Amino acid sequence: MPLLIQGTAIVIRNDALERCLPGGAADFTSIAPNAMSYSDDLLSQASFMSPLDAKRFAEQLELYGLGQTNDVVDFVMVHSHNQTAEPDNDWLLLFEYEGGLIATMRGSESRKIIAPKSWTPGEQPDLQHLSGEEVRSRLEFVRRDGKIDVYRDKETGQLLYHTRLHETDEEIYEQAVAAVWQHNRNPGDPPVDASRQQALRNAIGQLQHLVAKQPTAWGAHVMLGKAWFAVDELQRARDCLQRAADLEPDNTMVLKELAGICLEQTDTKQACLVGEHAVAVSPDDPELLGNLAVAYLIDGQTAKAEKTIAHAKRIKPDDAVNQHIGNLVSDVIQGRRESPRTLQQMMSPPKPASWYDRARRWLGRSK
Repeated sequence: MPLLIQGTAIVIRNDALERCLPGGAADFTSIAPNAMSYSDDLLSQASFMSPLDAKRFAEQLELYGLGQTNDVVDFVMVHSHNQTAEPDNDWLLLFEYEGGLIATMRGSESRKIIAPKSWTPGEQPDLQHLSGEEVRSRLEFVRRDGKIDVYRDKETGQLLYHTRLHETDEEIYEQAVAAVWQHNRNPGDPPVDASRQQALRNAIGQLQHLVAKQPTAWGAHVMLGKAWFAVDELQRARDCLQRAADLEPDNTMVLKELAGICLEQTDTKQACLVGEHAVAVSPDDPELLGNLAVAYLIDGQTAKAEKTIAHAKRIKPDDAVNQHIGNLVSDVIQGRRESPRTLQQMMSPPKPASWYDRARRWLGRSK
């Protein structure tokens, strides 16, 4: 039986579905992507508002084993606005009936048309095609309701609804950012445990897709760097954060993350340089000053660490983190603990002093 075609449609031979789906053509409903999908005894079709969504469905069909080769064309993409099909084939017949585009298998004698209940012969189909120029000149964006974008036709005042089967780049970014923050790892902390890494790996894939499309999106590079860091891929994390810093050289948030990765890699010299740059951009930021004091301390520059953390504490005396850093610096200078060489050493409790060290400190105080 002939099928009504709307928008951009994927039309599939049922004998191909019989070959590739476990339940044959009757299983089409299990992979049908939307409510605008239906079949007859020879063909199955799915109609889309967006050619991009149609293309992605075609890619899914290829994963099931359906093909488009010179010898075998199992499915085609049909554009209702110009009544064309691609690729060329010898089995699909398109014709117009009562304002609708109809597809059928060549040789079929059926005259009963399968269409959505909402279609009335002689009226415009539910799915309409607008050229890129028409979209730009006629439509204005009104709102987004979930996966439905609502536009207003400026000529008629009619509201048009565009159903998206796939997330926008903004939605993908928001999902990835949420996953990264949910499993956030701070410098000095251990990597995220294996049971939680899959969510981060998924976010990494999403962010890699975004930066490939938008290589100057510095925020995506930052989040990608944080995700790589959380799964303990330090060099990949640093590369991403360095790219973000190249794009936003005076962004103190980017510089803070980059300096933290440098410390994790025990590249203390570079951590100091990045931290100094951040403080030069924002000289009275107590958090940046505290971070720089930590970099100085681990790099062995205790005098600079003492001076820097003292300045940070003058700016914000009640900052508990900087008070703790100040105590660490003081302990190192007074010999109460060894000078740390890594973040992990700095964050670990000091080892109990030996009797010899305690005796030396006591003799020093008694003089």
